[in-house]
Amino acid sequence: MSIQHQSRSASLSLDSATHVPADQAIKPLRDQIIIEPLEVDHQTKLIVIEETKPVRGIVKAVGPGHYPKQYDHPDKAKRTKTWEGTSFLPTQIKVGDIVHLGSPQGQRGYSFQSLWWGDKIHLVCREADIVGVESND
Repeated sequence: MSIQHQSRSASLSLDSATHVPADQAIKPLRDQIIIEPLEVDHQTKLIVIEETKPVRGIVKAVGPGHYPKQYDHPDKAKRTKTWEGTSFLPTQIKVGDIVHLGSPQGQRGYSFQSLWWGDKIHLVCREADIVGVESND
């Protein structure tokens, strides 16, 4: 009896992203949000403070919200237990909002799960990943 070993390597690229038909609706769970990235306007002057990759996009689908985690101690190093909270926290972001993703501390690039919805790439993130919402006021 011979055993053949197969390679189990995988490639992460847009080719391996999930494809969803354009006419199919997506309903995210918890506080997950699906965002269609907007084109960058290179004619606008920006002052870049940190070397980050900011993402600006329009919200296409929003989950209902989540039950925040509860901890037995406020100090992160002394926590021994965690559980789901009892108060529901609804999502504040709405479909159609233009949002900015990222961290104010600035990571070197962002890594969000992506999927093809119709012929456009979309990002999947949590509400906590959103640092700002553009207002129309």
